[in-house]
Amino acid sequence: MKKYFKIMGISIKNISYSYKDKTLGNCLDISVKGGEFAIITGESGIGKTTLLNVIAGLKKPDHGEIYLDQKILNSESVFVEPENRNIGYVFQDFALFPHISVTKNILYASKEKKDDLLLFKKFVEALNLENHLNKMPYELSGGLMQRTAICRSLMMQPSLLLMDEPISNLDHENANAVQLLVSEYVQKRNIPCLIISHDIDQYNEIKFSKKLHIS
Repeated sequence: MKKYFKIMGISIKNISYSYKDKTLGNCLDISVKGGEFAIITGESGIGKTTLLNVIAGLKKPDHGEIYLDQKILNSESVFVEPENRNIGYVFQDFALFPHISVTKNILYASKEKKDDLLLFKKFVEALNLENHLNKMPYELSGGLMQRTAICRSLMMQPSLLLMDEPISNLDHENANAVQLLVSEYVQKRNIPCLIISHDIDQYNEIKFSKKLHIS
C-alpha cells in the first residue's frame, strides 16, 4: 500500500463518512505537519466534530486513509482503536470524569514519566487551575472545566492534538493563556494540532498554517 505522507504529522486521504442522510466530506484530504496548526470552520451541524471523531477513531469512515507520523491509523484493511492512537482530544463538552477530582482528571492519561510532575505544575499554573485541583467537576464553571480538559489532553503527551472550540467558554485573559501554552507545546513537541472554531478571529496567539472550511 502506498504511503501518502513522508514527513512527521497527520495525513488524511479520501476520507468520507456517512450518517443518516448526510455525508461528511467528498474524498476529503488534509495534511498538517508537526508543529503546525490547522483550523476547521463551517456551519453548525455540517460535520466538523464528526471529522475529529473519525480522526480520533471514535467513528469509522466509509473509506479513506489516515496516517499519523507515517503510521497508518485507518485504511481498507487497518483500523487502530482510539486508545492506541495517542491522540489528545479536547471535546466541546469537556468529557471530564464526574466522579474524580480535577487533579485525577488531569492525570488520568498521564504516562507516569519522570517529567510528569514538572509538566503538571507547569500546565496547572499556566491555566490558572492551582486553586481548583481538589474540586469535583460539578463544582467548576464552564471555563474551568474547559481548562481542565485542555490540561488533561496535554498531560497525555499526545502525537496529535484535536481541539473542538477550545476557548469558547473563556474570557480574554484565559483564552490567551490557553493559546500561548498550546502554541508552545505544539511547536516544542513538533506535533500537529487541528482546531474547530466558529470564529478564527478569537485566535490572536496562534498562527494557522492551514484553513479548512467544510460545507
